[in-house]
Amino acid sequence: MFRLLGFLIGSATAITIILLVLGIPDFHLADRGIDQQRFDAVVGKLKEKQQEVADVAEDTVHEAAGMVEDVQDNIEVVTDKILPDIADDHLVIRSELQWYSFWNPFRSEIAARGFVSRLEKVTGLDYRVVKIKIGVYEVAFAYDNDVERRTKMSQISAATGLDLPDS
Repeated sequence: MFRLLGFLIGSATAITIILLVLGIPDFHLADRGIDQQRFDAVVGKLKEKQQEVADVAEDTVHEAAGMVEDVQDNIEVVTDKILPDIADDHLVIRSELQWYSFWNPFRSEIAARGFVSRLEKVTGLDYRVVKIKIGVYEVAFAYDNDVERRTKMSQISAATGLDLPDS
């Protein structure tokens, strides 16, 4: 009991002497305005980048729509007589998405999920955390072909400012 009381009194005395010698630390309350200005500047830059990405995406969509219309004009109608009789079960066309890991692996799933949530907010794309082995987690996005993969990489790079390969 006395040892505990002596420890508490000694600690309080040591802290008091340190505060008297060094003085009470000043908390810089005036810096909040500067931090807020920096934050507002970064948010403004992110919004500009998002607008640029949206404009590029719209241009790409309009170009692709024009190409589709050109292709639809050149499509020939095929009659059923030309096609062999094949059961409907064999006509299933599967289009599986591929997942591309574009960032260094994370050591914890929590860190990877945090990175995914930030990316989803900034870019609006869908991401997945892939567990490679215990303690190794990668962040990946889905794509159908190489053109889509490169487009998504450039969107991520433009929206976040990250230096990514193939972007």
